Amino acid sequence: MQIQTPPPLDDVLSKLPWFTDLTWDHREHMIEDVSERLIGDTTRDQFTDLLLYWAGIAHDDLKWSRLRMLRESGTLVPSVD
Repeated sequence: MQIQTPPPLDDVLSKLPWFTDLTWDHREHMIEDVSERLIGDTTRDQFTDLLLYWAGIAHDDLKWSRLRMLRESGTLVPSVD
């Protein structure tokens, strides 16, 4: 009988469509946060809320990343009044 080990948590979380929108630092924090919740007594609703919280952070990270890219490319320049 062969015992299968579950895939690493970051492999599982990387299946979320917005996971790559997180900064590296936020990915590490999310993995830690989810790991702690998996060990404890977390309800399905609490886990859903946790994922929604991180999805919001991913949205913000992506927005700021795009803004930074536009600034660095010279496409977005501050207006001078």
